Amino acid sequence: MDIGHKESASITEESAVRKYFRYLILFVSLTLASLVYGVDAQGLITTGNRHYEQGEFKLAIQAYESLLAADVVSTALHYNLGCAYFNQKAYGQAILQFEKARQLSPRDQDIRHNLAFSKLFLKDRFDLPEPMPLVAWVTNLRQSLSFAELQNLELLLFMLGVFGIVAYRLMRGRSIAPTLYVASLVTGLSFLLVGGWLVDRTLSFADKHAVLLSKEAAVSSAPIPGSSTLFVIHEGTTGEILDATETWYEIRLLDGKTGWIKNEAIGIY
Repeated sequence: MDIGHKESASITEESAVRKYFRYLILFVSLTLASLVYGVDAQGLITTGNRHYEQGEFKLAIQAYESLLAADVVSTALHYNLGCAYFNQKAYGQAILQFEKARQLSPRDQDIRHNLAFSKLFLKDRFDLPEPMPLVAWVTNLRQSLSFAELQNLELLLFMLGVFGIVAYRLMRGRSIAPTLYVASLVTGLSFLLVGGWLVDRTLSFADKHAVLLSKEAAVSSAPIPGSSTLFVIHEGTTGEILDATETWYEIRLLDGKTGWIKNEAIGIY
């Protein structure tokens, strides 16, 4: 089973509208990068895609990484880079890029599929109990919209709320006034709800996660060279970052184990 590639051969078919917006967002990102950083962004993405299609994954990675170095922010770029790393069997790097792509487009089924598929190749597995249905539903709901989507939704609700209040005052005494009042009330409550959701997402930015990029690494009991090894983890294993020093991160794995690891061994999302 092959991992799909967002700008060339994909393992799933996309609707014309979805594909159009992917290209549009990527085009805008590349254009801004070209103007601000003086890089040939369009040329690099074309070169990267051509190398990918020809099976030259190392060269594709070089082109895509050059765009990341120019601070290009794009779901398709992270996705394509993840696909290229996967085909190089660099599963840690692939998972890191798919996780970054998912943060930008949390409902994208291609990203979710490829992320889950990549994790099938990991050495470290965690047999965790299934979460309660309500907990799973709330977790999925919290992650269903990206930060940018929440911002746009909050702005839209604010504008609708202002319009509704103005319309209600102008139409007061007419038959439509009660409908406008109820609509304004619902919009206001929705504005507060989405505002709370936006605050929650903002606070969650402080929760960073790590992916091991090297083949294996020792997790130590303290951020000190020569400290005892608690356990060893392998490429692609992820964990939440709890604390940090200049050269170490304290991480917590999915099974609850904690320890310190050198920061040079991990990628952060």
